[in-house]
Amino acid sequence: MSFCVRLGLGADPGKLGGKARSLLRLRAAGLRVPEAVVVTSDLFAWLRAGGPALPSAPGAWAGPAVLEAIARASEALAGRPWPEGLTGTLATMLRALAPQPGARFAVRSSTSIEDDAGALAAGLFLSRLDLPAGAVPDALRAVLLSALAPGVFAYLCRRDLSTDTLGVAVLIHPFVTGDAAGTAAIDPSDPSDPPAIEVHSGDAGNAGAARAGLVDALTKLADLHGPVEVEWVATGSEVTFLQLRPYQRPRAARTSGAPDPGGDWRWDAAHNPLPLSSAQAGLVALVDRTCQTGFRQRVAGGYLFYRADDATNETSEGTPPSSATEALRALRAVADPRLAAPAPTLEAALATFTAIYQPLFGVVQPAARAGRSALAAFLRRHAIDPAPHLPALLTAIPSAASERRRRARVFIDAPDAAARATARDAYLESFGDESSDWDVVVPTWREAPEALERRLLAAGREGHPEAESGAFAAAASTIRNALPPVARDDWEIHLAAARAGAAVGEDDDALYARAAAQVRLALLREGGRLVAGGVLERAGDIFWLPLGVVRDDARGVVNLSRADAMKCLADARAADAEARTNPPGLAVAGAALAETPGLVRGKSGAGGTYIGRVRIGEVLVARTILPTELPLIAAAALVIETGGPLDHVAAQARERGIPAVVGAVGACDRLRDGDRVLVDGDAGLVVKLGSDD
Repeated sequence: MSFCVRLGLGADPGKLGGKARSLLRLRAAGLRVPEAVVVTSDLFAWLRAGGPALPSAPGAWAGPAVLEAIARASEALAGRPWPEGLTGTLATMLRALAPQPGARFAVRSSTSIEDDAGALAAGLFLSRLDLPAGAVPDALRAVLLSALAPGVFAYLCRRDLSTDTLGVAVLIHPFVTGDAAGTAAIDPSDPSDPPAIEVHSGDAGNAGAARAGLVDALTKLADLHGPVEVEWVATGSEVTFLQLRPYQRPRAARTSGAPDPGGDWRWDAAHNPLPLSSAQAGLVALVDRTCQTGFRQRVAGGYLFYRADDATNETSEGTPPSSATEALRALRAVADPRLAAPAPTLEAALATFTAIYQPLFGVVQPAARAGRSALAAFLRRHAIDPAPHLPALLTAIPSAASERRRRARVFIDAPDAAARATARDAYLESFGDESSDWDVVVPTWREAPEALERRLLAAGREGHPEAESGAFAAAASTIRNALPPVARDDWEIHLAAARAGAAVGEDDDALYARAAAQVRLALLREGGRLVAGGVLERAGDIFWLPLGVVRDDARGVVNLSRADAMKCLADARAADAEARTNPPGLAVAGAALAETPGLVRGKSGAGGTYIGRVRIGEVLVARTILPTELPLIAAAALVIETGGPLDHVAAQARERGIPAVVGAVGACDRLRDGDRVLVDGDAGLVVKLGSDD
């Protein structure tokens, strides 16, 4: 039996493997490819014949027994001698390929599944590059052995492919050197989407001369084969192609998503990144209907969206006061008496909520933002870009935020359990109505002190007031020195107003939390009443009933039955679960997202979005990962600091249909195990939503 054939000289295509077949297609398209020899899949079958069997049934991946079977099969293949005459025949064919002394070779896997759009197996099988002829036989065996790796077996099982049908050939050709090398891809279904060209080695500038040839080749190949990806090496303007395979661009993996209201609606991912409970969605509808704030809100697919409302930019409260501090003081004079005691009824709690919401978002917050906007405009008038300076200028401000950090530090530094309990209670006295999320379904810190303690420990690790004060002083001094003397008094006025507005922007959160906590308490009271009446099993179920239904039942307008309540709960929880698997893309999140703490920027590796925890089995965050490791990992989303959109890990993620962000430098430093994150593979962004409370 002849195991070695010259590529293109009549061998059975089914025994050549994907890489070798792709060279034939490239050559047929008139493109330059290296001359090559193929060791057909007959050799792998011959070496495996009579050896230890592997579980062949699809889905048979199962722990130690499988690993032991793989190890036995690999050991047997490694120890079996070559067929008689193989090495001599191979040496003769290599001399014919590259007769010059000192020729170097590439020995590359070419398996039966490497050109299948549904199973590319990107990066799973070994290739050895830049070898002398004498090293080719050992490299040949190593490539064949790579097919008997746990990652390969797990990959086959995930796709219900039998190990019996895997053909493993090896492609050998002269090693191609050049000024630059990389990958390139095109998807002709979107004419506005240009070809993607990545340089993996060599000088990116050297690839410029070859760009026109690459684009022409990709266009020709796309006309013949649809979306394609190629590996290339360029010397000047001359391009040699090493592989052609089907291409799934990153957006292809996204099959659905939360409904997008369209138009100028923006997803409020910076503040409300999770689907809302039925109760919170009802509050949104209530304030949107009754409060004039200058913006509109709506819930779509469970998520909160907003847009400006020019028709109501003038609120019913009249012209905003001249300072944010004055606006907040006026609101507190109204709010504090109403929040001094629990509301007697749900309707009273909702009336208090809307009475606070209207001036809070229609007057106080616009006044707070005005100071920042005026400071930015002042800096631009004096030819100073505000963007790099504002974060430092608006830190180290006495506010609710700084008081939270101070009390967290007291808790962390407490010498014993008694002192720690005292520090926790002091925190609860001022901030006990707050919680880890804005949704009324989430217990307040007063209800969940253990979760508060975990949050305090985490908050104490985040930043130090001394460092913030130093950054503010340095930024303020730098700008003051850059201004002409006549502008410095105005500078101090604008800076003070902006810092006062920033403090109000923190303080009003605490006021909102108090109003929302009163609504939560009233809803829990209604939940307890329905539990006593046999309508609900738990008081907390009340948050998953439509708010309008709860209000009507509380007022005696309707009598909610247990059957109707159970159906509402089942529908709401199913909708919430579905929404969490398909969050909107961050492209509709608006500019506010850019300032979100914990934002990690990378490149789109595989499309789709996912919200989950940073931990093994859910969102995998790593500095790097081998393609052979990925099939062994049951991840729902990937965040990898290295790599690019056309690399093997990204290709495998697209094939598996899981969102991936690659090239996400800094992700491992910014994200910790247990953090809740949103991974947007379409936008190449990762947003930290909170810690594991």
